[in-house]
Amino acid sequence: MKTIVVYDSLYGNTERIARAIADAFPGDVPVLRVSQADPAEMADADLLIIGAPTHGSLPSEAAQALISRMGPPTREGAKLATFDTRLTWKFLRRYGFAATKIANQLLEKGWTP
Repeated sequence: MKTIVVYDSLYGNTERIARAIADAFPGDVPVLRVSQADPAEMADADLLIIGAPTHGSLPSEAAQALISRMGPPTREGAKLATFDTRLTWKFLRRYGFAATKIANQLLEKGWTP
């Protein structure tokens, strides 16, 4: 199974989570910053895991730019998982978080959560 973990991180927290996720899988799982990620390579994954910090209820600008360049998966049955880092203040829940927004954008492109 080809698994790829892609992340953006401003203070290192999201990167730490991305590396911990990759370490939970057997074998060599690439962990790529969004600036290193190639949408064509990502489309060939069996499992694509993407994470970003939440800024103003959205993924970081770098993560949004990558997602806008992505297309559908090339492998039938390819799966997607998302995660984010965020503040947990109650009033922020009203506007949403990066993980949900990343998943929704890629669901529209044919990825399966």
